Amino acid sequence: MATQQQFIDFLSEIEPSTSTKFTCSSAHSTLRTRLAAEERYQSIHLETYLSGSYARNTALRPRTTEGIIRRPDVDIIVVTNHSTSDQPSTVISTLRRALKQCGYGDLESNRRSVCVSLASVEMDVVPIIPDPWRDGYWLIADKHEERWLETNPMGHNKWALDINRRTDGTFKPLVKLIKWWKRENLPHLRRPKGFILETLVAELMDSKERSYEELFCKLLERVTQEYQVHAAIGQVPCLRDPSVDGNDVFSRVRPEEFKRFYDVAATHAVLARRAQRETDEDKALALWQRVFGDRFRKSAAKSSSLLRPAAVNVAPLVFPSQAIVPPNKPAGFA
Repeated sequence: MATQQQFIDFLSEIEPSTSTKFTCSSAHSTLRTRLAAEERYQSIHLETYLSGSYARNTALRPRTTEGIIRRPDVDIIVVTNHSTSDQPSTVISTLRRALKQCGYGDLESNRRSVCVSLASVEMDVVPIIPDPWRDGYWLIADKHEERWLETNPMGHNKWALDINRRTDGTFKPLVKLIKWWKRENLPHLRRPKGFILETLVAELMDSKERSYEELFCKLLERVTQEYQVHAAIGQVPCLRDPSVDGNDVFSRVRPEEFKRFYDVAATHAVLARRAQRETDEDKALALWQRVFGDRFRKSAAKSSSLLRPAAVNVAPLVFPSQAIVPPNKPAGFA
């Protein structure tokens, strides 16, 4: 078995570095300030806020592929006063022109966003509008379908915060563990990823458990138990979006993607439980490194207690709804 301290150390190891957080913070703050001040876009722009894994504090340290560190990505939501009568493709192209006027050159128009690529970070800038028919709901422009679709990025941020509070701070670390596990063991599998994994963790985790080792073992075991029939018959299960009524977060996962994810999860559920039950420290470490890779190490500060506080000792991250200028020595990302 591994100690709680080993998992705490491992979580610290896979956390984005202070310099990465500062780089992302500086980049998104600059873009948001410039976009709000852009002469032609001022009449469209209402406010901006962060979304995605950085906003929800479930991001990992950037991936390294063949010695090259991939750029971290940050999602920026732009609340606009466009209307449903505006064509989504026009909304995306209008945002792209505004970003170009802001001085950004490497731009790519995606299905629902404009990607801004800098040397050290990528930013997906996503325009949304208030839903005119449902107070408190939002619509996102989809240029492929040329229609407005329901979304709720701020609701997702609040949902993740609420889940983390209800689980005494174990939700977000467990999300990071499963994301890292997928990165290590399924590096070329596109989906499920990101928010899908967050929703999966919230659905299946033991909300009363505080040992990270046991939390991770139980999560893989519950994936195996819950979705055994789906995997056997080649179906993708339905997983309810916590903030958008009627939305299935698994809807874009292909059956072969889910089957591959399930098969590796089932295999590693057995492997992780073997590691948890192994009493020899070195053998347990070798088993856990088969699960998480060689960044999972012996603890520098040995502790056999599984009753330590679960939360990782990382400064809380705050994400304002308005752009800010980051301080010289930020405590976190924003």
